[in-house]
Amino acid sequence: MGISVVTWTLGMTAAAEVTSKAIELGLDGIQYAGDHRDVAAADLKHHATQTGLKIIAVDPINAAPSEPKAATEADAIAYYRDVVDFAAELGSVPVTLHGLSLWTRNCSDSTAARERLVRCCKAVDGYAQQCGVRTLYEVCNHYEVPLIHTASECRELMRQIGGNNMSLILDSFHMNIDEPDPNQALRDNLDVLAIYHISDSGRGGIGSGHLDFRAHHDILVDGGFAGEIAIEPVLPHLTPSTAPTNRSERAALDQEIERSAQCWRAYSAR
Repeated sequence: MGISVVTWTLGMTAAAEVTSKAIELGLDGIQYAGDHRDVAAADLKHHATQTGLKIIAVDPINAAPSEPKAATEADAIAYYRDVVDFAAELGSVPVTLHGLSLWTRNCSDSTAARERLVRCCKAVDGYAQQCGVRTLYEVCNHYEVPLIHTASECRELMRQIGGNNMSLILDSFHMNIDEPDPNQALRDNLDVLAIYHISDSGRGGIGSGHLDFRAHHDILVDGGFAGEIAIEPVLPHLTPSTAPTNRSERAALDQEIERSAQCWRAYSAR
């Protein structure tokens, strides 16, 4: 299992900057979580290749509509088709689709919102498949997104979308909020799990909260998980979603990431 970093947490978007930081932190890859319009795909691919880093996913962090009340399916699909094109240029890197739920907030009720989400996911997943790009759906907590808060809900969404192009991302922080049993959620979804995210109960690194990461590690290993691990910590005073803004904060976050990677690797060493 390679260990990557989810790049929005770094507060960086430039290709040279994010790839250099990942190497500095001793990581194997990046989940590029940013606005695809802020970097040239060719530039990001070049720097990843030069440094030997794997780009495990493209995660459009600014995926919400600029005017939620005026959001439309057509605009949502058009935005994500551009993200898919970006990912294809990177070398068929998977694209996360959970941000599509943010385009449903102007729907009349939860049923209409769910139906829109399914239609949008089907359209984008179909286009991605034509482009040779796999799709991923991250299960996020109910404070952050309006739909799909548990792995079982995501499995049902995947069933409705159909095909076999979509896989799952499970995040320890999000699971701690909405999963009745996070350990069981991992066990039940190893067959479709592509990426596991590390962040503790308060969204810090391993050991900053109460989550049993050794148990998560063992479930993944015992179940034959062959996907990716990505670290996604936030400093305590910046939770839940603010990146470092100065040198001391960046240094503190670097320590959290390095310590978390060391802890995770130590589980395997034992």
